[in-house]
Amino acid sequence: MEKGISAVDVGLPHKVITNDTVVTLLDSTTCSPTCSKSDTLSAGSVELQAMESDNDSPPDLKSRRLTPSTHWRLTQQQIDLCYDAAVEHYEKVMYTVKARALFTELADGFDLLRERGRGRFDMELPVFDDPKFSFLTDLERASWMPVVRTILGEDVALVHKGVFLSLPGSEMQVYHQDGPHLTTKYQKPCHAVNVFIPLVDLTRKNGPTEFCLGTHILDYEYFAKEMVETPLAKAGTPIIFDYRLGHRGLGNS
Repeated sequence: MEKGISAVDVGLPHKVITNDTVVTLLDSTTCSPTCSKSDTLSAGSVELQAMESDNDSPPDLKSRRLTPSTHWRLTQQQIDLCYDAAVEHYEKVMYTVKARALFTELADGFDLLRERGRGRFDMELPVFDDPKFSFLTDLERASWMPVVRTILGEDVALVHKGVFLSLPGSEMQVYHQDGPHLTTKYQKPCHAVNVFIPLVDLTRKNGPTEFCLGTHILDYEYFAKEMVETPLAKAGTPIIFDYRLGHRGLGNS
């Protein structure tokens, strides 16, 4: 089986004093997702709670340059371990679906695998609780945690981990936000973040995630084409974004 695209999605509570909406981790001094090569897999997200922000308008984020990192990136061995676990999980679930003719149940979704649009699957992997995946789940070991703590403070907790798989021919997702504002009376800082870690190099054709910058700001949630940013990160490079930021997975062509 050839390799596809995979990423880690993780969740934590926090404190935040930042207006950044998407951070593609840079280097150690700068901080500015049966499978094939064309598949997209994704694993891990982070939820956090924050302090209040005085900003009531979206910052000028389109002027920023997002430069991929090598310093914060997973090793090739770690990438391979995540990828292989994701593919094995998907194939086991689909084998059971076919063997037991559970196609109606598949349409409704299972706890461990749920379709999010045609050809796109949201999966929970129990194996991620194994100590050998502590580089994802151990908050003292995960390579992106220094950045997360710089943004959110020390009081963080992992609330979710999983994998997204986008098969060849998968459709573009509906534009959405992963969660609402905690209040609609005024802008609060980020209360949760997602960490996406692609397990293969992202290209515009294999289903990367498109973000609409500034949409984490109250009353600026609507999609605006001129504010779109699509990080084409190398495999293993964390992409961190506000839980409220509007985004969608693109189709895998």
